[in-house]
Amino acid sequence: MFLMLSDIHFDPFQDDAVIEKLGAKLREGCHTSGSMSFSRYGSDTNYPLLKSALENAAAAASDHHFHYDYIIITGDYLAHQFDRRYQQCIGGSDEAYRRFASGTIVLVSDMIARAFPGVPVFAALGNNDSDRGDYEKPSESFFSGVGHSWETAWGDVAARTRSEAEASFEKAGYYALPHPTVPGHELLVLNSNLWAAAHHPQACSETDSDPDGQFAWLSDTLDKVARTGGSASLIMHILPGIDAIRSAGGQPVLLWNDRCTQKLMTQLNRYPGVIREIYAGHIHRDDFRILEDIPGRALCAIHVVPSVSPVYFNNPALEIGWSSKSDGALWDYAALSLNLSGPKPTWETEYVFTQAYGYPRLTLNALEDLSRRIRSGNPASGVGKIYTSHYTAGVDMFLTPQNWLNYSCAQTEITIETFERCTGTVADHRP
Repeated sequence: MFLMLSDIHFDPFQDDAVIEKLGAKLREGCHTSGSMSFSRYGSDTNYPLLKSALENAAAAASDHHFHYDYIIITGDYLAHQFDRRYQQCIGGSDEAYRRFASGTIVLVSDMIARAFPGVPVFAALGNNDSDRGDYEKPSESFFSGVGHSWETAWGDVAARTRSEAEASFEKAGYYALPHPTVPGHELLVLNSNLWAAAHHPQACSETDSDPDGQFAWLSDTLDKVARTGGSASLIMHILPGIDAIRSAGGQPVLLWNDRCTQKLMTQLNRYPGVIREIYAGHIHRDDFRILEDIPGRALCAIHVVPSVSPVYFNNPALEIGWSSKSDGALWDYAALSLNLSGPKPTWETEYVFTQAYGYPRLTLNALEDLSRRIRSGNPASGVGKIYTSHYTAGVDMFLTPQNWLNYSCAQTEITIETFERCTGTVADHRP
């Protein structure tokens, strides 16, 4: 059993007590008396919401008599426009901001550690998790401060392995560690922000063929896993493929630079069967992707974890996963969500994958079949209605018959060309 969290986007500026814990003081114009209520739609996560999410995840384990073996966090600890809010509400030097930003991530990490004492935590950096701006590589001091906090949460790890993970994380935010309960299974945590299409257009080009050596590191790591007969899971923030939300207006938008996507697919094809699945976040939605091998067969799945933050008008959500004791593969999961539109919001089990969709377990074949059922359906009935409700944790206002193919085709098509063929919107891209 393990816990999945994503896109927490913690906003410390809503609470004086939190700001004091971070060693700062709010300016008069930003003064708050603290809030006892949860964040609302359109806002990032405040202290009461985060505290409630962690407490209810812990209560779910206690009530059902199980223990979390580990926790996966797929990035974005910091609120949106974090740097702008800091200068507006606190102000200070670049060094003071670095300490505040990294200190906020450490504060969230400490809250998680207190809620789940002794449970190993494996976290990826999100595109907002930087002291140099959105999507930018953090400073050395930021890497050092956050890395020291995260390293203490990795659990019992051999000294050499720990040292190598610390070094690669402090270089550029990626690292590898053994699965805490499955022998021979590795957790490979990537900094996929380095490959973001709109913000790093030169990534994976002749100008910058391998940003911060991450692909070379990944290739070496996968080679070692394959040679020992092991398996691995990838953990990242931004997933490859199509940004279905931003593509709804017409022109398809890529989440990654397409050259970086092809580099990843080359590596996955080189080691078929080694990667059991990929965990990602970023889109603030409950979804999945299927990656195909060169002949066009399903190769592995991306499990997209929904967000705790309700900033994009979704209900806050988190997930509890069941994984295989033999190879670490995800077998099933339950989504817990908080209906903010209710008179007294309470956390409830929103759905369990196998029960909602009628499969005996979550497999690659099951997801292939589900993607076909979703694509041939609609948001008003059957499996399409189930998917629509869970997509934003119970807020049924985004998927429509008009944009249905955009969202369903994004589940299996990761290039502009194949996505356009799937949606029937092939355009002439000649200059």
